Amino acid sequence: MDFWTLMLRKDDFILSLIENIRKVKFCLNPTLWKISKKMNSLPRDGRGENLYIVLNAPSLKTQDLSVLKGTNLMFVNRGFMHPMYKELQPKYHVFIDAKMLKGVWPIAWLDKIWELSPDTKIILPLSWYNDPLLCSYRKDARIYWLKSYLPFYNLGVSGACFDFAIQQLFDTIYFTGFDATGIAYEMIQSSESHFYGNDEELMGKSTSQLAIDLLMHSRHLHDLNRLASYCGKHSIKVVNLTNGGLLDMFYREAQIPLLNDVYSSIQSES
Repeated sequence: MDFWTLMLRKDDFILSLIENIRKVKFCLNPTLWKISKKMNSLPRDGRGENLYIVLNAPSLKTQDLSVLKGTNLMFVNRGFMHPMYKELQPKYHVFIDAKMLKGVWPIAWLDKIWELSPDTKIILPLSWYNDPLLCSYRKDARIYWLKSYLPFYNLGVSGACFDFAIQQLFDTIYFTGFDATGIAYEMIQSSESHFYGNDEELMGKSTSQLAIDLLMHSRHLHDLNRLASYCGKHSIKVVNLTNGGLLDMFYREAQIPLLNDVYSSIQSES
C-alpha cells in the first residue's frame, strides 16, 4: 500500500469512529429514535420504480429536462430555481447543509418549494428534527426525516439522495447535473459553479479555507468511488446521465437530449 492510499485509509478510520460516536448519541435520544421508527414504518416508495436525481452543476443548462416530466424526480438545495421546476413537479427535494440552520439559507425556501410544487416531499436530516427553527414543520407529512445508513461520510447532498434512494428500494437510480467541478470554479472566482450562477456565500475564500475545501473534495471523490463499489457489490444500479463532468466511477448513458440538439431538430423540421 502506497503512502497516499494509507492516508485515505487513515481518514476512513477516523471518520468511521466519529460517525459511530454520533450513532451512540442518536440511540440515546428517544425523540429521534421514535421518529426514525416512524419513517421506517412507511411504505417504500421505490419498489418497481426508477428515480432521477437532478443536481445543480452548470452542465444542467445544456440538457432538456422536459423529457423527465412525469418521472420520479428529486431536486436539491437551490434546484427550485430551475426554470422548469414548477412544470416538472418533483416528487422529492433534499436539504442537508447546515447553512439552513445557521440562517445563511432561509427556512422559507421550504414554503417556496411547496408554493411551486405543493406535493413535493422535502427530505431533511433526522438530526434537525429538534431544531427550534423547524418546530412548525415537524408534523407536516410532506417532510421526510432521513437517517443515514450508508457508510460514506463525505458525499454531501448527493450522498443523502443516494442514501434515500437505496433505502426506498428504487430499481434504478439515475442522476444528472453532477459535474463534481465546483471547487475549481470557486478557486478562480467564477460565476458558473452551478446552473443558476454561484453561491455567494462560497466566494472570496482564503487559501487556508480552500486548502480545507480541496481536502474535502478529495474525500468526496474517494467516497464516490467507494459508493460505486458498494452499489456494484449489492446489485444497486446507478446510472450517470450528466453531460460531461468528472465522474468515471458510474456507468453512463445519454438519455437526456442536449438543448442545442433539440433546437437543431426544431430548426430542421421547420
